[in-house]
Amino acid sequence: MLAFVLPLQYGWSTSQLNLHKFNNVEDCNARPVVEGTCIMFPGHTKFQWTIVVNAWIFGGMIGAGLVGKFADRFGRKQVLIYNCGFIIAGAVIMAAVSNLWMFAVGRLLAGIASGATTGNVGGYINEISPPHLRSLLGAILHSGITVGILLVATTFFYMDFENGWRYIAAFPIVLAAIFLSMSPFLMVESPVWLLLKGRRAEAEAVLTRLFGTENVPVALEWIESKRKHDMEMQSSTWSETGNEVVRSGKGVPFSELIAPALRRQFIIAIGVACMQKITGINTVFYYSSDLFSQAGLSNARVSTIIIDIVNMLPTLVSGFFAARFGNRRMLLCGLAGMFISAIGVTLSLSFSWSALSILFIATYVGSFGVSLGPLMYVVIADIFPDYARATVTSIGVMVAWTANLIVGVGYPYISSALGNLAYVPFVVLLAISFVFLFALLPETSGKTNDEIQDEFRAIRQKKRREVTAYLQM
Repeated sequence: MLAFVLPLQYGWSTSQLNLHKFNNVEDCNARPVVEGTCIMFPGHTKFQWTIVVNAWIFGGMIGAGLVGKFADRFGRKQVLIYNCGFIIAGAVIMAAVSNLWMFAVGRLLAGIASGATTGNVGGYINEISPPHLRSLLGAILHSGITVGILLVATTFFYMDFENGWRYIAAFPIVLAAIFLSMSPFLMVESPVWLLLKGRRAEAEAVLTRLFGTENVPVALEWIESKRKHDMEMQSSTWSETGNEVVRSGKGVPFSELIAPALRRQFIIAIGVACMQKITGINTVFYYSSDLFSQAGLSNARVSTIIIDIVNMLPTLVSGFFAARFGNRRMLLCGLAGMFISAIGVTLSLSFSWSALSILFIATYVGSFGVSLGPLMYVVIADIFPDYARATVTSIGVMVAWTANLIVGVGYPYISSALGNLAYVPFVVLLAISFVFLFALLPETSGKTNDEIQDEFRAIRQKKRREVTAYLQM
């Protein structure tokens, strides 16, 4: 459960600037700036603020892109510990500076930490969890993010004074301190990584701590059967180089990810990672104060709290729903709910239905909270064999951060251009995402990794037979 702490920093950073009083464009464009308004770096422009907001996203792309290699080399647990250095450095800089661009540097470092967290925690949880609990425990990552978003929103009621934002910026130091002080006692290294490194005795000790002495043989059988399966998969497409990858735990080359054995999984991973952000969820958490003001609500903070609670609550039960109904079904139902809600948001903004705008944004966020939010990380970790998991999770999360950057930078300008129709592009993207997952993603919930890989192999063989039959016609 200690892995829950670092995602709090991600959620905190997501919404720490989402207070109208910090950055309202009209207030910041006024000359002179009225006292008590635009309290963060008074007089900044819309472009400058967009850079500051999205510096965190750019940092996330860097952290997510690099963490896989470091996790394969140094271990999942050790990288999470190192990551606390970026959390502390980013928080100190943001809390102390008086220059907008230095604040952006702090946001960049915080983003590197957030990207490394999302690129590593999901795979780590997958590797220490038994198959029947993967979906349930995998939701921890997104649960931490949503709780962080809610916590920072509560500070807007009593930290909206001149230097209040500095205290908000400094809080992640506390999270890093908690993690660093408790991780030596509560966290274990991934037994999968230890076995990949040939450290069997340490892996058995970890499995004893996780599952009890009597269950170590069963747990080893899970892992060893997966390793054997992985080596068979690689030997069919990559021969000696693939086997060396499995033994060394140094990751996989990109050419192997797009080879037939992993191509379908890789396409699904990239698609799921992209749709988690490109469908517009973070427009709510970056710009909800502007969105609710546009809807005619006088106190956007209350509405933001409501939305953040709605964001958090489904996430807390999403693991149970996924275990009960399956990851695939939950993803498809969530996308359908987001699609309907995005249409509702567009209509409510167009006709100035303030109450309905809150309702539809809430259902939009709630649908995300039981589907794409937590299950992106679970699905990406599920569909790949052990030897490729850290590398692909890192790539997938980097893609998600890239999509996040596109939305974060582009939405203010889309909103200015389309006005009340700003959610129409997301309606289209949600429809495409639904069709994509319906066509490509098999069910992964409750299955061992061997069973999942066998299902993908059966799909490949079926496609090959269909192509052969077609060519012979």
